[in-house]
Amino acid sequence: MLEPIITSLLENQNPDGGWGSLRGKRSNTEATALAVAALQSLGDHKASARRKPGVDWLIKQQNKDHSWPLNDTVKEGSWTTALAIMALSDNTEHVERTVAAAGWLTEQEGSKPGILAEIVLWFTGKSGVNKLNQDLIGWSWVPHSFSWVEPTSYALMALKKIRPRLAGTKADERIRQADAMIYDRMCEGGGWNYGNSKVLDYALWPYPDTTALALIAMQDHAKEKANQDSLQVLNKIARETDSGLALCWAAICMNIYRQDSAPLHQQIDKRFAATGLLGETKSLALAVIALGGKKNPFRI
Repeated sequence: MLEPIITSLLENQNPDGGWGSLRGKRSNTEATALAVAALQSLGDHKASARRKPGVDWLIKQQNKDHSWPLNDTVKEGSWTTALAIMALSDNTEHVERTVAAAGWLTEQEGSKPGILAEIVLWFTGKSGVNKLNQDLIGWSWVPHSFSWVEPTSYALMALKKIRPRLAGTKADERIRQADAMIYDRMCEGGGWNYGNSKVLDYALWPYPDTTALALIAMQDHAKEKANQDSLQVLNKIARETDSGLALCWAAICMNIYRQDSAPLHQQIDKRFAATGLLGETKSLALAVIALGGKKNPFRI
């Protein structure tokens, strides 16, 4: 099923070299970075030649402060900077560019729960709205807002990927704190929800996509009990999901942890046959990496 997925991914590429979320949509950094990473993972496959226009699009979009915006209509630096770093990290030609972007990334911090949490506490009489350590700061979707598991995972992947090049920067401290934040947010028994493990004394349940992302980000701690417990959780919940996106992330994660991902590959094939993965560039790119990539770009 790999070749039809590659064809669908290439059909989503825009004339400007980038990719949009869907075919014909405006190019954006998330879709383009993942598509570039997917094509790079194919090695000498004929489709890999379509990677260069995507790289050129990313380079053109980088801001003067070294961050990347979500797209060319919103120039403010965004969480997609981490994905752009990942997409360009294996190219020695862009070392200075990715190191500078990592510098911008290390300066970004999610905020602590604010006045809304205090109001909820007052009305409910609860001792705490969220079960989390407020002193552990990760990354947010929107600047100066709450730290979430997914953008924190992306940032960790990017910083860890090029960590040897970041000596003398704030990267080590940010990585240490974000690692602790990810573990602090783990659900009871393993796995991760989007932002917390418990709200108003109710335990939240793990999702396959966020669990896979957190595990990928924490792959350098693979032998930790938290990782191993969460791998077991992921193996169970991934096989029960119909989400093509979640299945792709789960398969990529299992590959990194050297687990059997063949059952997940079969599920991805079935989802593509049934839905075409909804034509979403993100899912198509991740499917290419999961099913046929000779080199997993998310391996640190």
